[in-house]
Amino acid sequence: MMNAHRSIVVAVSLAVACVGAGCNTVEGSGRSQFNVYSVDEEKQMGAQAYPEALKGAKVLTSGPQYERAMRVAKRVQQAAIERHPNPAASFDWEWTVVDDPEMVNAWAMPGGKCAIYTGIMNVATTDDELAIVLGHECAHAIARHGGERMSQQTGMQIGSQVAGAIGGAFGDPTGGALSSEGTAALLHVTVGLPYSRKHETEADVIGLKIAAQAGYDPRAAPGFWNKMAQQGGGAPPEWLSTHPADQTRANTLAAIMPDAVEIYERVPHAPKN
Repeated sequence: MMNAHRSIVVAVSLAVACVGAGCNTVEGSGRSQFNVYSVDEEKQMGAQAYPEALKGAKVLTSGPQYERAMRVAKRVQQAAIERHPNPAASFDWEWTVVDDPEMVNAWAMPGGKCAIYTGIMNVATTDDELAIVLGHECAHAIARHGGERMSQQTGMQIGSQVAGAIGGAFGDPTGGALSSEGTAALLHVTVGLPYSRKHETEADVIGLKIAAQAGYDPRAAPGFWNKMAQQGGGAPPEWLSTHPADQTRANTLAAIMPDAVEIYERVPHAPKN
């Protein structure tokens, strides 16, 4: 019984130490965030994963779509650094344009490694709309959502160890209340999806202001997100989706739009395409 008690103490102590060490504040929103990774560690992971994510992609290095994407991306990147120098100024920013008309997507890895697909550029028909997309993706990197999600996975593993120690101490013949797979599945439903929606909403808020700082009209956002909502046909219920429901997103944008417009009116406007 003494060994079981010691296992519980060790496992719980590890969990407490991990949580204490990983308590950060999200730049741009002030939300408390559990993230055990440093910015430098995130940058290294992003740099390693970036080539793998683009393996086999048809990358554009010239032409009208490439030039348009770079024109908007560079302004948005500069605005991100101006608004959030910590951590954005330390990022090794990189933008890749992928020629894939069927892929309506853009993404950002930790450390500012970003990809823009021509499919989403065909939906974002104005530079204002494209800036909304790129600001949103920059916001994911600035808010360090990638490190936070990986930290959640670490937390799940520690939780499994704690559950196993407690189960063993009280005579659980399996050695724990749940297998690691079962614990992960349970936490994915109760934690993973809400945090995904929280991340998307947070990126909407931070990203809209970045786009405005870059000189793009934030009032393009509601119309663009409505177009995006129509791309995939019928959407699942919000509680089963990793993205906020259309009305939730509309309410968020309406609440922050006055601030974003005020930013936009203070800065030089980007040339219209």
